[in-house]
This record gives sequence, structure tokens and C-alpha cells, in this order.
Amino acid sequence: MADETIHSIMVQHNGRWDASGRYVNFEVEGILYDSKSKFSGLVTVIAAQLGIDTTIQGLEIKYIITKKENKNFFSKYPLCITLRDVALDLIEIQDDGGSSSNSIQSVPSYNGKTDQLNAIVPSVDFEAIYKDKETIVAVMKNYAFSKQFQFLVRRSSSKSYCLECPADDCSWSFKSSSLNDSELFKIRSFCEQHSCSLKDRIYSRRQATTAVVGIMIMDKYEDPKRVYTPKDIALDMRKQHGLTMTYMQAYRAKEKALNMLRGDPTESYNKLPSYFYILEKTYPGSVISLEKTAEDRFLYAFVALEPCIRGWEYCRPIVVVDGTHLKSTYEGTMLIASTLDPGGSILPLAYAIVDSENDASWTWFFERFRIAFGERENMCIVSDRHDSIWKAFALVYPGLTHYACIWHLWNNLLKKCRGNKEQVRKLYFALAKAYTLQEFSELMGRLDTIDKKLGVYLFDSGYHKWSRVHATVKRTWTLTSNIAESINSSITKAREFPVCKLMDYMRQLIETWNEKHSEEGRNTFTDLTNEYNKAYEDNKELSHRMTVRASTEFLHTVTDGMKRFSVCLRSKICSCGRFQLDEISCGHALAAIMYRHQHGEDYCSAYYSNKNFKDTYAIPVEPLPCESTWEIPFDVLEQIVLPPDSKRPPGRPSLKRMKQFYEVKFKRAKMTCSKCGIEGHNKKTCSNLPK
Repeated sequence: MADETIHSIMVQHNGRWDASGRYVNFEVEGILYDSKSKFSGLVTVIAAQLGIDTTIQGLEIKYIITKKENKNFFSKYPLCITLRDVALDLIEIQDDGGSSSNSIQSVPSYNGKTDQLNAIVPSVDFEAIYKDKETIVAVMKNYAFSKQFQFLVRRSSSKSYCLECPADDCSWSFKSSSLNDSELFKIRSFCEQHSCSLKDRIYSRRQATTAVVGIMIMDKYEDPKRVYTPKDIALDMRKQHGLTMTYMQAYRAKEKALNMLRGDPTESYNKLPSYFYILEKTYPGSVISLEKTAEDRFLYAFVALEPCIRGWEYCRPIVVVDGTHLKSTYEGTMLIASTLDPGGSILPLAYAIVDSENDASWTWFFERFRIAFGERENMCIVSDRHDSIWKAFALVYPGLTHYACIWHLWNNLLKKCRGNKEQVRKLYFALAKAYTLQEFSELMGRLDTIDKKLGVYLFDSGYHKWSRVHATVKRTWTLTSNIAESINSSITKAREFPVCKLMDYMRQLIETWNEKHSEEGRNTFTDLTNEYNKAYEDNKELSHRMTVRASTEFLHTVTDGMKRFSVCLRSKICSCGRFQLDEISCGHALAAIMYRHQHGEDYCSAYYSNKNFKDTYAIPVEPLPCESTWEIPFDVLEQIVLPPDSKRPPGRPSLKRMKQFYEVKFKRAKMTCSKCGIEGHNKKTCSNLPK
């Protein structure tokens, strides 16, 4: 009689963990263990069987409690072993009490239960056990596709799943049924050798459906920036699997692959409450808001993460806002607020998805932004000249300064320009970037000589809204909304994502940039960040050729060639205008500072310091836990969010935005003389032929 205290344990090892938390590509070994032994004995047996030196690597064994009754021994539950310094191994205990080669296989499908799918199942083993019928159906479809044959379903029910070859008298067959009336399915018999002709085996390839092809090509779309068209799909399927597909079949396979990878666009809205709950739990202190209509339809969604809110305190209080159109099924608009960090890089502050850029949506956005970031001294905003932005900001932040992007203003000015556009362009941007009123007046006089209407238009627009020297708040180098446009460019492909996937793409983008800039701060050993230290060193190089004459302890006269400049170190003012407007020591100021044997970095703004740069990214953006491990309260799960009423019109959506007036290059018609045939004149002014 066998000793009932001896239990067989199946050990799965030398595998890897996939993204959904499953242990795959493992090897199987069996060990015998005496239940009367202590826990240390189990560790010793496992380490000896796997060849692990416990003096170098420690084993951490955990078991997962399920709904099964634990009548005899903890081997009723799966055990997980973790190597502290190498990897994770999985030990799974069988319930039959004897040594068996059976293992529970798991090939999940995209039905909301799991996150990732093994694209191809290279083999199907006799007596293998699968978690449910849906899994075994997916396995056999992938198996038939990879082996390039077809089968017929002879019997399919909740208890059995049997297949056969469509050819008569072929030996290929497959039988499976439920294991002890549970959801588990076990392969009872499997003859994988075909006795039919090759023609009968592959004639119609009925298992090569668009859903199966979609599974095969899912990895091609993991990177949203990769271009993989239906034409590429059809070509690859023909080369790799001998499968001929039409363009429409390949297009449907692409759509199914995207749905499996990114989720259904309609269901994505209903996931928002759960997603926002996890966001608030992972990043406590974040400001997250979801707005619905009376019919429970999605209206607005706003996210400002805690690391961004805290990092904003160490950045110059200049906010750049802009909106970008979405290309998903239900369209919409994403509103983004960002700023420049002390390193001169982009720091996204908040983002939202709304129906469109209108007064209501921008007002709602700024209200949530004020809740998250409040109001700071000398705070201002930079945007294009969209009326809704200007109205909403004035309503939510009365009294704060709103500046116009000089690039968008130039586009409007260009429409009124009738003279030399290149000359006007140089004068306009020189006006916007001028550091002194004298320089501004001289440039404006030159512009008036070209076209006085242009000067009148700029005056009516308000000098203080676009000119650096007339600004009431120090804008430094933030004269355009380019940083918002840069974010829009980085999410170009992601704009096609479902709403929940798009929200998480933005979070991942912030997570990536946060770590990148945090590492840059750790590797910077100068007082100023790399971007501004370069400008400081350039100014320092220029200061060596200047001479200084001290008038008082703080007031100095600096001579640079034929020009003289007055520098006051106490007020941090230079007559060139750069010292006070850029808030970084100009060449004249550095000449006076070195004359006094002081440090030029002490006269630069703290918003350029490496200390502020490190503090901006002191709070990391941690990754979200796997969706399969989310624990969502019932009151959150029962919330209903329906998609908006609007939907993308039929037809292929435009992926490129409409070009503005300044971007269109008009082809000028060439004038040709009808008499002599020479270009450049007409017959009335022709002098090549005698009259």
C-alpha cells in the first residue's frame, strides 16, 4: 500500500512571465514530497530538483487560495516560487494525487477576460487540459491556420467539441470534452496525421477567418507609429501562409486586430469609471473628473496627475493650451495644457477629452484646471486666437494675462500682406522678439514703409498680447504655442485609439518623459540645466571682450565695441533688455559680475536651476497595475457611460489636417507671349517682332 503522506508535485520552470501575468514556455518536472516534513524540506527538495544554489538565490514560495476545499494538503492550491535575484518560476500542484503529464494550458481570447493572446499555438498535445471551451476553439483555429489545413466541426456543445477532416476517409480527427462536468476541457483523442490529398486538405481554408488573421497580425500594431496597411497584410499572408486575401478581407482583419489590441470603441467609454478609480488610487492627489449628460452619455473627461501638479510648482507659471481633433469612431477633441520645465523640456500638466472646442468645453476645462493648479503670481497663458479660449480664460481667471502665439498671429497678418512677404516676415518676428522699446519703434517704422495697414492691424491686436517688450509678465522664450503643437504631434497616431486607450497613452507618455527628464537631472552637475547653461556659457564667452567701469557698488557701465550699456546688479537690469526679460545673465551683466568677482549663476532665475529641475520630477509617475488585478468597488462597476451621440461619418477618415493659408503654395501662372512664344510678357508689350 502506497504511503498516503507522499504527494507528487509537478514543477513548471525555465519559463517566462507574459504581460498578463501568466507563466508560459515552461518545462515540467515531477518531485515527491513527504507532507510530514517541514516547510524547509519542501524548499530543499525543490532547490535540489531545479539545481538552485540556495546560498546564492533565495526561494520565496506563495500559494493562492481558491474556492476549492482544502481537505488534505496545501497541494490543492498552486504554489508560486520567486527567485529573489533572477526571475519568477511557477510551481503548480496537480489534484489527482499521482504523477501525471497533464498540464492546464491557457490560450485566452479577447473577450474582456485577459489582455494578451498567444498568436500561434505550435502544437496540440494529447490529454492536454484547457481552461474552457472558448480557449480550445481558439487553439484549434490557430493550429489549423499555422499548419495550413482545414477541418469540420462534427460536434459542438457545452460538454464536447469534436472535429474531423472535410475529406472522406481521412484519418485526422480531434475529440475533447469537459473534465468532470467543469469548465475545463481535456483532449481525449487526437490523430494529427492526414491520409487525404493535399488538395482536399487546404482547398477552402475555412479556418483562415479574418478573426484568426487578426490574431496573427496583432503584434504589428503594438507600436502605434508603425504603418501596416491591408495591402501589407495580404502580401504577408500570401508569402508566409500561402493564403490569398482580398483588400476588404485584409481590412476587416486589421480592424479586428485593432479591436482585440485596443478594445472596442463603444465599450471603452464604459471602462472610464474603473480606469479613473485606478488612476486616483495609484496617484492620490490627482484631479480627475468625468462629466456625463442626463442620458448617461459621455460629455467631458479631465485628468491632472499628482506628479504633474507638484512639478508645476517649480516651473515658470506660463501655461500653453491647445486642442487637437480625434480620429476615433466617435471623434471629439483633446484639450492639452503644458509648460516648459527648468530644463527647457515639455511638461504636460493636464489633458481632457471634450466634444469640440467651444465656450462650454473650454470653460469646463479651465475650471478643472484651476481646481488642480490654482493661481500663481505672474501666471499667464499662451494660445492661438481661438475665441472660445480667450472667453473661457477671462471668465475663469479674471485679471490674468493672456498672450497670443506669435506664429498664429503671423498667419493672420500674412493674409493682409501684399508686399514682399519674406521681408515682412523678418520684420514681424523681429518686432515680436525685440528687447527694447527703441528697437521696437525702429522696426515698426520700417514695416510702415512697406504697408501701413500691417502696422494698424498689429496695433489693433494689442502690442502687449504678442510683443515681448510690451508684455506685463515675463514670458522669456515662450512666445509661441509650439510646445502644445509638439504634444499634438507625438499623439498623432494615438488619436485613432478608443477613449480609454487614448487616456492611458497620454499617461504612459508622461511616465516616459518623467523618467527621461529625471535621469537628465541626476546626470547634470552644473548649477543650471544643460539647456540654459549653454546659453550662459555663450554669454560668458562674449563678456571676455568687454570692459567695465564701476559707478557705484551695483551700477556699472559696460563697453562692448562702440556701444555702451548700463548694468544694475541689484535690480538685475541691463539696458540691452535681455538681463531682465530673459532672467539669465547677459554678456554685459556677466562682465560686471566677474568684475566684482561674483558668480553669474546667482543672478539667474531659479526656474533655470538644476535643483528646480530635479524637484519638478521628484515624484515619479508609477506604472498602473495590470487590468486583470484591478479591484473595483461595486458602486464604480455599476456606473454606466454611453458613447456620445456623434459618430464619425462613413468613408475613410482624413489623417492629415487641412493646410492653413500660409502653408498652401500657390503656383503662379507663367505669362507667355502669343506672338513670339517667349515667357515673361504678353503680345501687347512684345518688342521682339516688328510692328
